[in-house]
Amino acid sequence: MKKNTLFFLIGILLALASVAVFAQDKKPVFPPNYQVDTRIDNMGYWQRCAEAGLVPVQPFAPVPPARYTGSKLLMRGTSVIDSPDVCTTNEPSNSTQSENSLAGNPTDVNMLLNSNNSTPQPSNGSVKGADALKSLDAGQTWSGTVEGPTGNNNGDPAAAINLNGRYFVGYIDAGGHQSVSYSDNNGQNWTAAVVSNHGSTFNILDKNHLWVDIGPTSPYKGNGYVGWMESNNIWIARSITNGATWEPQINISTATNAGSHNQGINFKCGPDGEVYAAWAVYDSWPSDEKAIGFNSSADGGATWGTAFRALNNIKGIRTIGVSQNMRTNSFPSMAVDLSNSPYRGTIYIVWTNTGVPGVNVGPGSSVYLIKSTDKGVTWSAPKRINSDSTSGKHHYLPWITCDQANGYVSLVFYDNRNCAATEAEAWMAYSTDGGNTF
Repeated sequence: MKKNTLFFLIGILLALASVAVFAQDKKPVFPPNYQVDTRIDNMGYWQRCAEAGLVPVQPFAPVPPARYTGSKLLMRGTSVIDSPDVCTTNEPSNSTQSENSLAGNPTDVNMLLNSNNSTPQPSNGSVKGADALKSLDAGQTWSGTVEGPTGNNNGDPAAAINLNGRYFVGYIDAGGHQSVSYSDNNGQNWTAAVVSNHGSTFNILDKNHLWVDIGPTSPYKGNGYVGWMESNNIWIARSITNGATWEPQINISTATNAGSHNQGINFKCGPDGEVYAAWAVYDSWPSDEKAIGFNSSADGGATWGTAFRALNNIKGIRTIGVSQNMRTNSFPSMAVDLSNSPYRGTIYIVWTNTGVPGVNVGPGSSVYLIKSTDKGVTWSAPKRINSDSTSGKHHYLPWITCDQANGYVSLVFYDNRNCAATEAEAWMAYSTDGGNTF
């Protein structure tokens, strides 16, 4: 009797396993007459479209190995440093770690959190999603998981660490929703919290960003903010429980009157708890970015002002692209000075523009910056950051940060001024005078 029962249970388990394998192999079923949404900038979505036969698939092509040209850092007041290149994961070479988001612990300079889109290559429909890699020795060594912190997800990583040392990784979860995972033991264990479940497998809440208020004097320090694109607009949600729960989402971008949609939000907080949000405005599609949208909250995200275009008549590179055959965009990156420097409270925004902003013509692209010293009410004229000519060269995908100890501003971006049109180097620019010179 016991033997028969055992065989029966084994048979059930084998049947369940067969069903599970069949479910994994089954192609996704889209609604009838489904139209692919080309605005969505997410690998998980495009893989499902490819599996369903809605879009063609490029054959797998290995990326040529990097050609080493040097890692010297040349900074004012510092001797020449040959910066070591440290790999954050021991994944095999057939795995990509892209769209990385790096956060430092505001109270411990040795603790870092890095999240990337982790994807096997060729992926064959597999996406590990936003991962969680940590360093406890200022970046010398790394450990963690290349899977999502609480299981596979659709990626678009955003990493943050609050003043209490809690780690956060924001991402598009497997259901197309917005979720945030958090850890209180340096990434050993993670807990997931759903921010918004409005999305679906075929209607992804896209291009999210995450920030936590780390201002030492902010009355709202510890608040968390998540934003994303949904139904052509920017939506945000707030947490006042250190990321454990999230309040209902609100729309903050309608007043930009985008002809097509708003996308690519970036958050930062000011020294008094102000919350700033910047994003790209598209007035048609498919096209390049037309403006930089902006909105702010003076009460820790409880209420928001009226969105407006901080800078109009730009031309990004989302559609026109670059010669490096890379997927690109001109979503803005933002930083705010929380230090006690003379530039405390200054907001900086950078993006990539085709030619000169306002003229928007040329065979090349450059990195530009605008700044505000009155909490985003008015903005400076655009300043070009790359020191060489814009003609024929590409300088793109910038990211900006501000040293909260001294107010120094630093940018990193791709640049091909010294190499072939199909190649790019990583370049850095920095300012010690509030972005006046670089």
